[in-house]
Amino acid sequence: MAAPSPGIQDLARRQPDGSIFVPKPTQRVLAVRTTVTASDTLRRTVELPGRIVPDPSASGVVQSSVGGRLSPPATGIFPRLGTRVRKGEVLAYVTPPVQAVDVSDMRQRQGELDQQIVIMERRVERYRKLAPGGAVSQVQLDDAQAELKGLLDRRAALDNIRQQPEALVAPVDGVIAEASAVAGQMASPGVQVFQIVDPARLWVEALSFDALAGGQDATARMADGRMLSLTFMGAGLADRSQAVPLHFAVRDAPAELRTGQFVTVLAATDAQQAGLALPRVSVVRGGNGQSIVYEHTAPERFQPREVRVEPLDAGHVLVVSGLAPGKRIVTQGAELLNQVR
Repeated sequence: MAAPSPGIQDLARRQPDGSIFVPKPTQRVLAVRTTVTASDTLRRTVELPGRIVPDPSASGVVQSSVGGRLSPPATGIFPRLGTRVRKGEVLAYVTPPVQAVDVSDMRQRQGELDQQIVIMERRVERYRKLAPGGAVSQVQLDDAQAELKGLLDRRAALDNIRQQPEALVAPVDGVIAEASAVAGQMASPGVQVFQIVDPARLWVEALSFDALAGGQDATARMADGRMLSLTFMGAGLADRSQAVPLHFAVRDAPAELRTGQFVTVLAATDAQQAGLALPRVSVVRGGNGQSIVYEHTAPERFQPREVRVEPLDAGHVLVVSGLAPGKRIVTQGAELLNQVR
């Protein structure tokens, strides 16, 4: 004999009046949580477009001061993306090419120096033999030796110009964020070869079109809904595309955060407004596109309420109309309730 099927009264369903009947066992499965609303006067907030940028004090770029051919460091390989490097570590070498005209001039100069060195060596040797007898003073011998040493140093420096490459070193501790080095590649002066970023010290750059409360910290919302806590660092005095640039430091930046990511910054303004603070997950979209929340009117009954909300921070919204204080509102599981038919 087949087992009896559960009665219709034990299934979650939407009632003809629009309310939703959800039995207690189903509420536990859906992990429905509620809270009692309370009115409060809070600062109004605005949503600003922002993106993740590196901290200027904890990041740097590696560029060549002269044009030349890139070669790997002593390890034989260029540092890969994501490699952690230390300040002062050699990342690559740049060997500047010597033009044909310069080579001709250098060879001519080398020949002149070689000739002067030979003459000065003979003079020093002759002075050294005559100095004990008093025919040449010790001062003349010392001057000749000093002149010979200067000529040898100039000759060695001329050789180093052709052979000594420029070492590209890391200006800060961090991780290789960008790398464009290829063995044999010609590097141009001022062109970035590596970018180094400290992933634990990142900033958010936002553009504000409204007057914000000076020095107020803010929050940011990522594309996947996660929230970032921000510390206000400063605001620009020059407009950029009719907007004021704002800088915030990310507190406890997650490891997967990357420079260039776009975020939504929620910053407080000087204006204040009364309303009800609710988590963002409490507000869902109805069939007509209206924002709704679910009120827990009975132990197993939830009533949808159309509301008008404004942003409060990355995790909360401010309900400015459509809901009275003292109501029990769903704060977790509202999206699942909204799918009950």
